[in-house]
Amino acid sequence: MIKTKICKGDKVVVFRGEGRYLVAKGKSLVCEVIKVDRVKGLAHLEVPRVKAKRGEREVPLRGVEAWKTVRYNPKSGEAGGLKILKRPIQVANLKIVEQGPRRDWKSDAK
Repeated sequence: MIKTKICKGDKVVVFRGEGRYLVAKGKSLVCEVIKVDRVKGLAHLEVPRVKAKRGEREVPLRGVEAWKTVRYNPKSGEAGGLKILKRPIQVANLKIVEQGPRRDWKSDAK
């Protein structure tokens, strides 16, 4: 179990590792944390998408997303091909910019 202050809903910046290349017009890109795995010390990030030019296909962002090959699923009707999959990033490589809303666990318990 890794002790960290990063929680779901926080806004973070990647300052080390492969994801540090997330730069928009000279400044770091602020991402939102979707999920934190405290056992492995990993976090999944939601990165704001930069619109692709007309006719260009969407490419995964380096360090945060990756391609995944999927097959056609006849039950759900989902098409096959290449899909963009979220990749986890080490919690140690993230810096909190803005904290998200915190839950009060005492008021939830009855």
